[in-house]
Order: sequence, then C-alpha cells, then structure tokens
Amino acid sequence: MLTKAPKTKHEQLVAAAQSFWWALWSRAQVDDDIAAEQYRFAKYVCERFAEYANVIDAVRFSLTSENALSNWAMAISHPKSHRHHPLLHRMRRDAKSLRRQLAAFETELQIDEINFALGLALGAKLELGAGLGRAKLGEGADWSPKLRKTISRLIDGLDDVMIGRGFLRARGALSEIDGYPGLAVLIFGLERAAQRAGGKFTAHRKHGEKGTLIRALEELRSRLVLTDWGVSLADCLPSPDKHPITKYERIIRAARAAV
Repeated sequence: MLTKAPKTKHEQLVAAAQSFWWALWSRAQVDDDIAAEQYRFAKYVCERFAEYANVIDAVRFSLTSENALSNWAMAISHPKSHRHHPLLHRMRRDAKSLRRQLAAFETELQIDEINFALGLALGAKLELGAGLGRAKLGEGADWSPKLRKTISRLIDGLDDVMIGRGFLRARGALSEIDGYPGLAVLIFGLERAAQRAGGKFTAHRKHGEKGTLIRALEELRSRLVLTDWGVSLADCLPSPDKHPITKYERIIRAARAAV
C-alpha cells in the first residue's frame, strides 16, 4: 500500500496502523513483503490468543480474531467519529426482525405444504443444501434453522463492521480508554471471537495474578516491539503495570451479552 513518508510521531502511528490493517484486509494476497510479514505475525498471535481463550473452534476464532485486530488498527488510524450510518442500521434491524420471524415460524407451523414448498424454493434458489424441502411437520422446518444461522452470521458481520468503525456502540462499553486508542474495540472483538468459538478471556483484579486477557495483550505488545514496523502500535497497548482492569471487565461483560 503506497503512502507518503510519515514525519511526526502521530503520522508514523497512523501509517503503521494503516499498513497493518491493509495486511489483514488483503490477507497478504499482494506482492508486498511487509504485508506478508504482518499477516504471518497476525496469524501467530491469533493462534496464541486461541490458547489463552481456550477456544473449541480454533478455525472460527482465527477468522474472527483477525477481524478484531483489523478493527483495532482501523480505530487507531481513523478514530471513531460516532457517525450514524442509516443503511447499515436498517440492514441490521431488518435482519434481526427476519431472524425472529423465522424462529416464530418454526414453532407455529400448521400447514405442512407451505413448509415443503418454501424448503424446495430456498434449497433451489439459495443453495442452502440438498433436501431442505423434505422437512416434516413433526420434525420442524429444517430449512428455517439453516437460513436463520446464515442470517445470524450476517448480523455478526454487521456488528463487527459497525462497532469497529464507530457506527454502533455496545451498550456504552466502547468508550475509549484514555491513552490507548482502539483498545476497547480490540478487547470487545477478542471476547466476542472467543465466545463464538466456545472460549472466553478473563481479567483478574487480584494483585500478582494475571487474567488470560492481560497475558494475551502483553504478548501482543511484546511481539510488536520486536518488529521493525509495530513499535508505535505497541505504544497503544498498556505496559504490564498499567492495565485498567475494571474497564476490561465491563467490556468483557458487554461482549458476552452481545453474542
């Protein structure tokens, strides 16, 4: 990604964040040695995050934790302006409404022919899988849960994009942590990723005891310091004795409620 040479310390930070975001967004599918190095770095730290969070579905966590790192980089390079994005909000609202209606449909089926016809139509047009039209009334609508799961993934993706870019606030939990741009977005995203993959992070207050979230953040910070491109990004993470644990706990609770 071509950018002009940064001059000030802030410009260097923004350039580093944009470069890291580009590597994650492109998944290093470009002829760029730095992007390839940054993406390998991200893959490794996400594997370490998976261990700290003790996830069940490592593949899913890998993808969603990469999104969390990407949103962190975006939040650093483009501080949240709390703009309202009506199209995304409407899409999210309508998707949630359709998901609720599908759940109601599954419990109130009265005409098996309707279920059969809808299943055949959706199976053919949306390619949700073979046999979606063969659900029997007594077994429930087989196509509907599959479609509802797809819609849930759409909602999750919208949430990630909107939270990462400041269009959506997670019940007030994502106010910035002073001195650490994007940190709230990163913590929220990592905990959501862990929850979706069957794991969780912890944040302990007890003196001398570190929760898994703190250990993950400190590993990320220490590894960024060792790179040629990530030192300024490391400064956006707290040093070992500066973690605002109370804020971490609030963000983790909000992330768990949002899953």
